[in-house]
Order: sequence, then structure tokens, then C-alpha cells
Amino acid sequence: MNDAFTHDAIIIGGGMVGLSLAVATARQGLSVAVVERGHPEPDAPEPGRFAPRVSALSRHSQAWLQRLDAWRRIPNGRACAYSHMAVWDGLGNGRIEFDAAEVQADNLGHIVENRWLTQALWQTAEEGRSLRLLAGRTVDHWQQDDFGVQVILDDGETLSAPVLAACDGRFSTVRDQAGFQTREWAYDQTALVTSIRHSHPHAFTARQIFLETGPLAFLPLSDETGTQHWTSIVWSADTDRAEALQALDDADFLAELNRASEGCLGTIEAADPRFCFPLGQMHAHQYWQGRVVLLGDAAHAIHPLAGQGVNLGFLDAEALSDVWGRAHAQGQSLGDAWTMRRFQRRRQTHNLAAMAAMEGFKRLFGTDHPAPVLLRNRGLNWVHRLPLAKRPLIRAAMGEL
Repeated sequence: MNDAFTHDAIIIGGGMVGLSLAVATARQGLSVAVVERGHPEPDAPEPGRFAPRVSALSRHSQAWLQRLDAWRRIPNGRACAYSHMAVWDGLGNGRIEFDAAEVQADNLGHIVENRWLTQALWQTAEEGRSLRLLAGRTVDHWQQDDFGVQVILDDGETLSAPVLAACDGRFSTVRDQAGFQTREWAYDQTALVTSIRHSHPHAFTARQIFLETGPLAFLPLSDETGTQHWTSIVWSADTDRAEALQALDDADFLAELNRASEGCLGTIEAADPRFCFPLGQMHAHQYWQGRVVLLGDAAHAIHPLAGQGVNLGFLDAEALSDVWGRAHAQGQSLGDAWTMRRFQRRRQTHNLAAMAAMEGFKRLFGTDHPAPVLLRNRGLNWVHRLPLAKRPLIRAAMGEL
């Protein structure tokens, strides 16, 4: 197989993580093929219309996208910088607030609709000289040996490379077919997402309230007009509660949301269609097997409590493209065990730490027992009063640790 490789790397999955990996790898002079079952069509934003799925991008992720020349391609006004964050406990008086000015920064991060991130990266990838985008194509079957991987597409075309990167998401077909072992569990919670219009301006503030049945996050949005009256919500709730919310008519849902929001955005006046997805956590025991490597949601899935999922995926892509570039410069195969171990060492410990932190927060704020409620409320207020204690948390939220 190694005598006639068609590419240096094959990437399955043309989402945000897969595309960023492809662009970064191709810029190092390596030839890359991206297989994506979808066929993204160029789209233009409309004022006052927002997609339901958004990402809270850290400043590190923004810098990564800028280096890839993708950031500038996000439509004007659609990357909403937020400079303030407020988190409070719905079962007590605990509250903590962060402001970018506390660490001499302009913002804490950006809220961007996933559709514009993907489109920006796709447009960047289309300009890659050694990058081939195979849109609207699927993998019929694939195989690997000691030297590389061979992929046969649905139209019979054959691709080959020394390594295959699975970026095909939480329910990765490649991961399952390759036999990777994972540790995973369901939270018995469901996330409800939608965009809402409200009477008070969001003041470029991200908000999160911990309710008895799960956290409710408010992520500020903007568009070409500069509006501050639209916000994306992620309402993570026990599944029976989430299903009940999803089943409500618009008027009753708005009434429930206004009660839960405690008036933090004034009156919530309208909501777009709602979408739900189950929540769980998953982590692959190994990030590589043979000539296959996992990254992004194919390697780890995390609770959306702190909105870190795509940021972890971008860090994976950044690390893997760097490892591949070094291997190429040293005349080593991109799929060698040494190369893959180096990537795994750089990313697995950090991802596990992030997942453990989110699990800890989930457990601490997921109970209404008086002792934990008292502990977390005192802790929030204590940290809020100590600037030195807050700064590491702010830096972590910005992706700078």
C-alpha cells in the first residue's frame, strides 16, 4: 500500500475540527483529502435570523482561526465578542462575575454560529493548493495495514495515505469500525437550544444560571445591524423536564423561560424553533490505533456546561497538524507510532482534566442537597470577592492556560 499513496493524510469529516486540521496540514506542504458527506453551499446571513447551534470560542481558538486565515471570512457582525460573564445559583445567592478588563483584555471570547464557522473554514480549504475537498461523498469501506490506510469511496474512487484522521463526530463510524474502546455514560439530561429575542440589551455578557434541573446558559448574539437583543440559549435539563419544555407551545415556553431567567434580559419576547439533543460524556481510551487517529468529538465528548467542546477540538487539530509537520520535516511517516504517541501525550491529559472539571461542576451544581448548595454558594461569593482567585479562572475561560 505504501508504494502509491495518493495523499499524505486522509481526513474523514469536514466539520469545524476536520477542516481546521486539513487547512493547517496543507499549509505545511502536505497533501490532504477531506471526505465530507454533506455538500455545503455558500450562504449569506439575514439580519435577525440566527442558527440554533453556536460555539463559545476562546481567544486561543480565535487566534488559531486567524492563523488559518479563516476568521476574516466570518460574515460581518456574526462573531459576537463578549467582555463580561455572570454565573449564579438559582437555589441560593451565590454569584460570580468576570470582566475582561480584570485581565487587561478587550474580550473573553466570541459567540459564533456554527454555520458561519464551518463556511469560513470551507472557503479557506477551497483555496488550499494541496488540499482536496470531496464533498457529497461517503466512505464505502476502508482498510489499514502496517504502512497505511486505503479508503474506497461510494463512487469507487480509491484514496490511500499513511494515516487517516477520524473527525466524524460524537458517533464516529470510523472509530467504531476501527475497534477503539471508549468510556462513556449518559447524564440523563437533554440540551434544548434556540435563539431568543429580549427587551433588554445583552450588554455583550454571557450568563449562566444553575437551576434545580440543570444549567441554563445565555450566549449573546450579534448581526450586521449590531443588535444586542438576540441571545442563544442552551437549556440543559433532566430529560423529562427538557421533553416537557420541547412539547410546550411557544407562549407557554416563553412563560417558562421568563420565569427561569429571573429577568436577566428583561422580557423574553420571542423564540425561534427549538432543538434538543441528549447529553453524555465519552472518552476514547486511546487516540490512535494502527494508522487511525481520533480527534475532536470522535475522541471526546463533554458536557456543554462551559462551552469548551469545539475549543478542545481545535486544540486537537492544532496539536496534530504540528506533530505531522514535524514528522514530515524529519522524514518520518505521519502515521508512525512515535508520531501518534506524541499527539496523544500532548492532548489526552489536557482533555481528561477538562472533562474531570466539567464532571465536578456538574455534580456540585446538579444537586439540591442543602450542604452542597451552601458550599457552592459560599464558594461563588468568596471567589467573586478575590480578584487574585478570579484571574486564573478568567484566563482559563479565555483559553490562555
